[in-house]
Amino acid sequence: MKKRDNKQKKTDPELRVKSWLEKHKEDLRAAKAMLEARRYLWCAFICQQAIEKYLKAGYVKKYHRIPPYVHKLERLCQELKLSVPQDLLKAMVDIDKYYVSARYPAYKESVSIKHFKKDRKYIISCTLLLKRLKLQSRTFYLPK
Repeated sequence: MKKRDNKQKKTDPELRVKSWLEKHKEDLRAAKAMLEARRYLWCAFICQQAIEKYLKAGYVKKYHRIPPYVHKLERLCQELKLSVPQDLLKAMVDIDKYYVSARYPAYKESVSIKHFKKDRKYIISCTLLLKRLKLQSRTFYLPK
């Protein structure tokens, strides 16, 4: 039965969208936990992941196919043909650095966050990005 459920999830766009959105919400809860635990670098990484998963849900909803195997938020917005203001574009590029640093340890020192004040900036950017993206997502009908 489990195999059949997985196969259906792979072929049914609505189930795929639901799956991406569930993962997105789970990441947001994990980011809050990391923030409270003062694990700032991981909090920023998980914020990037939450936005990425939201955008990938939008991609599946809009195009009814698997999203591209990319992790850059800017590129995903381009694929969705979303217009992103310059200030949020810069925030996306900054947040993307945390994906790279978590995956490639050699980059970790260049993006180290040791203080809540600095991390708070990224959390606020993440929140603003999600709010703006959710407003624009009406074009592909994702829930807010």
